[in-house]
Amino acid sequence: MLALSECQFLLSLTTGVEIRKGRLMKLLYTDMSQDLTEILTEQATSYAQKGKRVFYIAPNALSFEKERKVLEYLPQSASFEITVTRFTQMARYFILNTSNPKTQLDDTGLAMIFYKVLSHMDDDELKVYGRLRKDSNFINQLVDLYKELQQANMTVLDLQHLDQVEKQEDLLRIFSAAQDLLLAGDFDNQSKLSAFFKEITSGHLDKALGNTVLVIDGFTRFSAEEEALVAHLSDKCHQIVIGTYASQKAYRANFVYGNVYQASVDFLRTLAQTYKVTPDYVTTDKEGNPSFARISRLLESRHDFST
Repeated sequence: MLALSECQFLLSLTTGVEIRKGRLMKLLYTDMSQDLTEILTEQATSYAQKGKRVFYIAPNALSFEKERKVLEYLPQSASFEITVTRFTQMARYFILNTSNPKTQLDDTGLAMIFYKVLSHMDDDELKVYGRLRKDSNFINQLVDLYKELQQANMTVLDLQHLDQVEKQEDLLRIFSAAQDLLLAGDFDNQSKLSAFFKEITSGHLDKALGNTVLVIDGFTRFSAEEEALVAHLSDKCHQIVIGTYASQKAYRANFVYGNVYQASVDFLRTLAQTYKVTPDYVTTDKEGNPSFARISRLLESRHDFST
């Protein structure tokens, strides 16, 4: 098996916070006792009533449940104007008619590419991974690493912190040969988000995106690919609204480590700094469940280490 955590390493890479000067983003947060989805659905409805094309974005694992909940809150007149979906699905709405003659590869196809590459290498060509050339677990981890590098817009050369230089040399040899094979076969392993990203930067979608509003619900972090996509959409879309759960106390605290809202607060603060926006605390007009409100405050107090 691969004796290093390249995939985890990729996700931990940071290059500092870039200050962006796109259109003003709207950041909203509320307590757990409130219904964030209802609040964001009201936001989505208001933009739909103004003639905007609204995409309500939820994480992959929550998209179907979120769609059901959003539809419950939507007035009948707005139900056809708002699309509840995921980032990858939203991309398909914009690039559905984009011509792509290349053959798409799934994970099995990628594994076959790596297997073919490794089968043509001798044991002594790879200083560290030579004995793993026919190991299916090793090949699957190469596929995972390839996909992580694609999503992060990186190459093997960006893996500067491996514990052995020989590991990077082996990976570079393997990935270079795999890339040559992909090009020779005219294969395309580009993700939908990557294709969408290219269309955005080309300017081909400026008119459509100018009338588009994104309402993003359920996230406490973005993947590297999602983060890059949001950054470019912030310059193109009419509006981006991002909501998450956090208390006013947690957001204002100097120390949030260990707080039940830590992930949400870190997420909000990073976005606020990046896009120069002050998050707004919001509530619904409806009275929340008092019992749940007490429980949420109790839960927060037990994980509050601020002074």
